[in-house]
Amino acid sequence: MKKVVASLVFVGLLMASPLAYAQAAIKIGVFDMDRIFTESKRWAKEREAFVKRGKALQEAFEKKAAELKAFKESLEKKAGMLSEQARKEKEREYQQKARELDRMGQDSDTELKQMNKEGATRFNKSLMIVLKKLGQEEKYTVILEVSIVPYASKEIDITDQVLKAFDAAKE
Repeated sequence: MKKVVASLVFVGLLMASPLAYAQAAIKIGVFDMDRIFTESKRWAKEREAFVKRGKALQEAFEKKAAELKAFKESLEKKAGMLSEQARKEKEREYQQKARELDRMGQDSDTELKQMNKEGATRFNKSLMIVLKKLGQEEKYTVILEVSIVPYASKEIDITDQVLKAFDAAKE
């Protein structure tokens, strides 16, 4: 919300300033970050790696969960045949495996969150470099992300330009 207010105040000050009109025309652009993120060919490998890792972790978790379920079923079937000592030992073993499964789930979640955070940081940093370069080359007064602007005409939407420049950029 603060970004929206700050952006609107900034744009309002630019438009209200007679000095700004006297010096140069105001050129404003807006872009859709979600579209850049989802449609970028350059970023597709990063998205695919994240999804692939998530699937691998999910499959490993499901395999471990199936093993734990089979162990429990086996324990329940053999419970009557085992001595009290052996049954308690198997129950402890089951509880340990259940804790390991929980830990595995938490570790997987932490890994994916960290991977997502690092990827988002790289994406944002790279996008800001592209936006700054595009803004300077095309002489934009300001470029805003469309989600912080209550309304923007399609004429000032430069998402396609940003997408093209982002995909063409090396870093």
